[in-house]
Amino acid sequence: MAKVINWQDNKVLEDGCGGLIYKVIDVENSRMKNVEIAMCVFNPGEIADLHYHDIMEEIYFFIEGEGEIELNGEWHKVKAEDSVAIPVKTTHRIHNTSKDKPLRFLSINSPHWRADDMIRVNP
Repeated sequence: MAKVINWQDNKVLEDGCGGLIYKVIDVENSRMKNVEIAMCVFNPGEIADLHYHDIMEEIYFFIEGEGEIELNGEWHKVKAEDSVAIPVKTTHRIHNTSKDKPLRFLSINSPHWRADDMIRVNP
């Protein structure tokens, strides 16, 4: 059965890599098995833990704000309407460089996020 889901009505991922990560569409609230969407909100100055995934691929689509993303040691500026494809084993993290605005983006994941597939990299 299909249903309408508002991202703010969903739980925040407890073991995320930083910021607030809301599971929007996932295996728990829909019949989707191979893809999920999360809304990620990073407040000014917040930075994610550097990490990678052995199984999950991600696509980030930026909705609001500006910041930077580190991909395999190289930093890139990002802003609303930008997108980034993150293949497996790519080290990455987000940094909201704004002093007063949130950085919001969708994370489209396949397969769905699992705690045991998030490998943090020591700084």
